[in-house]
Amino acid sequence: MNKILMALYGVSVILTFAVFYWMNYLTAPVLNNDYRGGNGNPALFFPVVLMPFLFYFLYGTVELSMRLAERWLSRKKIIIMISLSLIYVIVVTLWTIHAADRFRTYIVETKDAYNDPTEFALLNVFSNHIFFNPLTFSGVVGICFIAGAGWSLKRRARL
Repeated sequence: MNKILMALYGVSVILTFAVFYWMNYLTAPVLNNDYRGGNGNPALFFPVVLMPFLFYFLYGTVELSMRLAERWLSRKKIIIMISLSLIYVIVVTLWTIHAADRFRTYIVETKDAYNDPTEFALLNVFSNHIFFNPLTFSGVVGICFIAGAGWSLKRRARL
């Protein structure tokens, strides 16, 4: 990557991390009052506005992973790293879904406005802290690494 694209990638990394931080910060407290979260999730405003930077972060991370794997890792090491990353991504995904489901049950027990956990989605204004944290951010980076390392293997097979 040339210097301009790398600088843009650096800005995208910072903005993506900031989006994860602010979405985590904008989690609504679970209080037993009349608020049901009917206006949607205001934290989703940030990824929508910064979508070009998020997409560039994803693409840049995939390409950077591909180039690093191509240059520094052998085929066997790439396969091992892909396997470990895949295990990590699966564990993070399962943990996040399980934690969100438990938290959704907690919301129903705490707030009188809800009777059934299936009344609202797992990602809601009360559960932003579960879906947007350093663990899930590293899961996104892991997915990008899997794609980039796989791309590297495909390029090697073609040569």
